[in-house]
Amino acid sequence: MRGDESLKSRELEDPLIEEQPTHSQDGVDLTLIRWMLSLTAAERLQVLQENVCSAD
Repeated sequence: MRGDESLKSRELEDPLIEEQPTHSQDGVDLTLIRWMLSLTAAERLQVLQENVCSAD
């Protein structure tokens, strides 16, 4: 599961997500925070491990 694919599919399923702001006043991407919080602890760990492995 790639993060951007999961985020896009959740946006299509939940129309309220589109109405929420995408960035904070400081420029922080709120969509990534919402997406990460929607994952289980195991899914978050998997995403982080995949990111570490891709940096090699």
